[in-house]
Amino acid sequence: MKRLYLLACALLLLHACTTVTVKQPAMDGRDAYAERADVLGATSEWGLGGRISLDDGDEGGSGKFRWVVHSNGSDLDFRGAIGRGAWHLSVGPDGAVLREADGIENRAPDVNSLVHERLGWPLPLDALQWWVRGLVAPGDEGTKQVSSAGTLVVLQQHGWSITYKRYTTISGLVLPARLEATRDKYRIKLAISTWDIDVDDHSE
Repeated sequence: MKRLYLLACALLLLHACTTVTVKQPAMDGRDAYAERADVLGATSEWGLGGRISLDDGDEGGSGKFRWVVHSNGSDLDFRGAIGRGAWHLSVGPDGAVLREADGIENRAPDVNSLVHERLGWPLPLDALQWWVRGLVAPGDEGTKQVSSAGTLVVLQQHGWSITYKRYTTISGLVLPARLEATRDKYRIKLAISTWDIDVDDHSE
């Protein structure tokens, strides 16, 4: 009897000392996307470069581009795109300025209407600066398909359908490397080869 009592006490003591491990549920893809959006959306200064291809079903063109975004606006340089040689687009608090290869300057309070008027393309630059980072643009959220890693796979927003072909990792950040945006007969392809972005808290 005494032996049974000692055995029972030993079993109780062993059970009390056993560490119970609770398995944490894996992060849902949409939760991971929200985390990425918080980090990347708070970044006001970044830059990228690569190639752009434009096609409207009748004509198109491709060329190199460089896009630098800062706290007060952005600057875009295109070479060879849309068959117009080199052109520079500046966007700031006072509106947008388009400088074409022949030196002509055009100004407008709205960048999208300026590009559409001068180049004949409905480039959604205000939304595109979110899409190139793999983020949903402000406003109508549209519909999105998100991977388990929290990256956009397909986004439909503002009448455009954006498909993300490939991502790359830059300093611990997962960023788009190839994407394609289509709307009716218009198609925009971006192949991003360089990223310049620094998020202080992306590893936290």
